[in-house]
Order: sequence, then structure tokens, then C-alpha cells
Amino acid sequence: MIALFVALGGASYAAVKIPKNSVGNTQLRKDAVTSTKVKDRSLLATDFKTGQLPRGATGAAGATGATGATGAAGGTGPAGPTFAFTYSGGGGGISGSYVSVVDQSFTVPRAGRIAFTFSGRFIQTAGSPEVTCLTKGTGDVGAGPSTYSGVLSGTGESAQLPIVGNFDAAAGVNRIVIECTTAFGTSVNIGGWQLNGLLTDP
Repeated sequence: MIALFVALGGASYAAVKIPKNSVGNTQLRKDAVTSTKVKDRSLLATDFKTGQLPRGATGAAGATGATGATGAAGGTGPAGPTFAFTYSGGGGGISGSYVSVVDQSFTVPRAGRIAFTFSGRFIQTAGSPEVTCLTKGTGDVGAGPSTYSGVLSGTGESAQLPIVGNFDAAAGVNRIVIECTTAFGTSVNIGGWQLNGLLTDP
């Protein structure tokens, strides 16, 4: 009877369920949890100490984007001036008749159009002169309007005369002539002048 009671009692004890969350670190023996008792792929990286898990190999670099195609070359722009000049001079006087203030020859490399500017300073020397200038291009063609200084009534009074002109030029030697005059009995000195020009398309 005693043996039967012990046997029955032991069986009854084994059938008792352990309460949930009642087993902790204290109840577990050292090395009690082994690999066979851990569910595969149930642990996370945060369950391991820092540096305990090896770092994975660096992945291959991604493909670079395609380079855009080079755009087509733009068209050739218009040709710039192929010839330009600057001349200057002065001295001499004008009194009652036409005098060539400028008589300048130059050679251009191709046919085109010469555009030029002239600026001349004239100084009163006698009477009350008014300077009148005519401008001619190659072949004595008119290259600019007639230009007038206005009356220089004071002793030593001066005037600066600007002229803007242009004319057709052939390849080779061309010429600009500027002739100026005053009324009879009056005179001026040519204080100095400058002539600038360039060759443009026809």
C-alpha cells in the first residue's frame, strides 16, 4: 500500500503544470539552454553583443548611369572683320579753297564695305571762318555727308568736326579723301585729326 501510494503520488506530481513566466535565470542551470533548444532563426541581431556577429562583405558598386550623348556642333558664325585701320595727322592751314586734310590709301584683303569715322580739330586764324568738309571713297565716290563746323568768330576759337561714312571697297588698294575749305578771306589751322575704319561684309 505504501509503495502504491508513493507511486501514485509521484505520478500526480509530475502531472502538475508549471505556471507561465515562473522560470527565470535562477531556475536555469548553467549551459542548460543549448542550440537544440533554440528555435532556428528565432534570434535577432540585437540578441548578440556588439561586434559578436561578423560584418558582411561590402556589396558590389551599383552600375553608373549612362553618359548623355554629346550635342551636335553649332553652325559656323559669321566672319568677323578681316581688316581695320587707324591713321592720324594734323598741321597746315585752310584759307578760301579746298585742301586735302586726309588723303589715305590702304590695301584690303577682300571685297567688302569700309565703315569709318573721322574727327578733326580746326582753329580760327583769320576772320570768322566756317569749315566745310567733303568725304570721298575709292573712285571719288561720295562716302559721307558734307560737314560744317559752324562759324568760329573768336580769335583762336576751335571746333571738332566728326564725320561718319562708308563706301564699297574692292580687294586691293583703296583710298579715303577728306577735303575741307573756308569762305574767302577767312582761315583756320588744322589742329589734328584721327581716322578709324574697318572692313565689313558687303
